[in-house]
Amino acid sequence: MYPSGSRPSLWTEFWVLTRAVYGVLLWPVLALVALILGLLGLFYLFATHWALGLLALGGLAVAVAAFAWWDRRRPPPPDLIR
Repeated sequence: MYPSGSRPSLWTEFWVLTRAVYGVLLWPVLALVALILGLLGLFYLFATHWALGLLALGGLAVAVAAFAWWDRRRPPPPDLIR
């Protein structure tokens, strides 16, 4: 268990659990913030001029196509369930 029967303080356990929760939630929260900022930017570009909005949509389509092309080049993961 714990050396010499002593337990960590309540604050130590609190900070360890807080760090674990933030470590798990960091990337999903960052992805949501990036999505919201991207949508706001897209709305702003369409509000500025329709051509800028279409240019942004075209750039997004190119980025999605490039990611799909890159993902197809990777080897498939090994089959872990047999």
